[in-house]
Amino acid sequence: MSMKTLTNYYNPIVNLEKAFEGLFNQTPLFHSLEEIYKTGDQVRFSGDDKGLTVQVDLPGVDKERLDLSTDSDKREVYIKATRTVKTQEGQRDQTYNRSFSIGREYDLNKIAFNYLNGQLEVSVPRRKKEEYIRKYTV
Repeated sequence: MSMKTLTNYYNPIVNLEKAFEGLFNQTPLFHSLEEIYKTGDQVRFSGDDKGLTVQVDLPGVDKERLDLSTDSDKREVYIKATRTVKTQEGQRDQTYNRSFSIGREYDLNKIAFNYLNGQLEVSVPRRKKEEYIRKYTV
């Protein structure tokens, strides 16, 4: 009887995530890449000179089960959502916990959230440079 040795399973998604961890010094965007692959969760960022838009797909989440907040000191946006999913044993709640950082060039006081047909859109307008850079004289 021969004995087989166990080898590490190569998971390209986990290895890709580890490679990107060192490149970005930000709060993790929502789920890990492996969880996004499993759940089909989608997050899209787009920006221009007017502001930043983040779209998050939250299929099956009712508007009432969506909790949105910001932390102006840390400059972070938090998204928590709960949906009910069917399982072999019946039903259970599945929770999304998301956060992402917003640069100081965006005005968190004017953030807007819009939720329609399972898609959350977060809009943050860009501030003028003179609003966050102060000049001093001595």
